[in-house]
Amino acid sequence: MLKFRTEHKEDYYKTLCAWWSDWNFPKVAYTSIPERIFVVSNDGVDLYAIPVYVSDSDFCWIAFITGNKNSTKKIRKGALSSLINYVENQMKNSGFRLIITVSGTPILKKTFSDNNYLLSSEGINEYIKLL
Repeated sequence: MLKFRTEHKEDYYKTLCAWWSDWNFPKVAYTSIPERIFVVSNDGVDLYAIPVYVSDSDFCWIAFITGNKNSTKKIRKGALSSLINYVENQMKNSGFRLIITVSGTPILKKTFSDNNYLLSSEGINEYIKLL
């Protein structure tokens, strides 16, 4: 049975780092992770985590969605979509009206499409600047 919870980055950052290492994904700095991380588990095994960034407007941003590479396909089935739905409901109940995200990962692109996310742009580049 899927269970959902909200973790604080202080308590969950090490898990995210371990998962990023498993996927050969660069570790995002602790100071760059938001306070709120939504997690789904099944049979006591954490499966996916979604950090949620909030703004001073009515939109939020989900980023660095990460899965537990060491979990089985059987217990992961439906967990990502369910977690996204849970995050949507939690954020809507908190007054947010819009969720923004970016991804080039095929499974995430399919999951967003399956969950009625609108593709807002194609063929664009993302830019960041370290300050």
